[in-house]
Amino acid sequence: MSTSQFRGQKPIDALYQKLSTLYANRWEAQFRSEHQVDLWKECWAEELDELEVTFDEVKQGLKRCLELYDWPPSFPEFLKACRPALDYEACFYEAVEQMRFRADGKDKWSSPAVYWAAVKLGNDMGSDIYMNLKKRWKTALDQVINDIAAGVLPNEVPVRPKLVEPPKRASGKEYSQAATCHLSLAKEILEREPAWKTRLREKGGNPDAGGMKSIGECLAAQVLVKD
Repeated sequence: MSTSQFRGQKPIDALYQKLSTLYANRWEAQFRSEHQVDLWKECWAEELDELEVTFDEVKQGLKRCLELYDWPPSFPEFLKACRPALDYEACFYEAVEQMRFRADGKDKWSSPAVYWAAVKLGNDMGSDIYMNLKKRWKTALDQVINDIAAGVLPNEVPVRPKLVEPPKRASGKEYSQAATCHLSLAKEILEREPAWKTRLREKGGNPDAGGMKSIGECLAAQVLVKD
C-alpha cells in the first residue's frame, strides 16, 4: 500500500486512525499506553506486509468489519473481513449469468477475478453444469486471483467494444429516387453528341447526313482538313 493513498501518512498509521474513528472508545480502550499502540502497529504492519494484503482489500475489510463486528476486530477477524472465503459455486453461477448479459453490454461483476476465470474456461461455461466443471473452475479462479495479485492480469473487467450497426437499408422511396437519378444520367449520356460527330462538324462535315455517300464525303472532308 503506497503512502500517497493515505495523504502522506504511513499506511499502518492511517489504518489505526480509521479503526479508532469507526470504533471510537471501544478501540482506544484496548491500549493503555503509547507503547501498546506502537506494538499493535508493528505487529499488524508486519503481518499485512507478509500476507501481501492490498489497499483495496483493506478498504473492503474496513467496510465488512462494520457489518460483522460490533467490537474492534482482532487481526484474524480483520483478515477474514479483508479476504472473505470464496463461494466458488456462487461465483460460477454469477459468471454464467454475466457472460450472457455481456453480449448486450449489461454485465456487472462482483470481482474481475470471476470474469477472468470465466474467460479461462471459455465456451464450457455455458455448455456444462457446475458439478462437471467444479474442479476446473476452482483451479481457474485461484489462478486468476494470483495472476491479478502478481500484475499478470488487470484488476478490472475490460469494456466490451460496441458492435457497429449495419448500414440502414434504403426505403422504397429512396430506391425510387436513386433509380430516377441514374436514369436521368443515362439519358443525358445517350443524348449527348458523340465526340466524332462534334469533330466532323467542326471540320465542315455533316455527320447527320445519311447513306454511304454522305459518310464517304465526311471522310473525305476529314482528309482535306488534315491536309
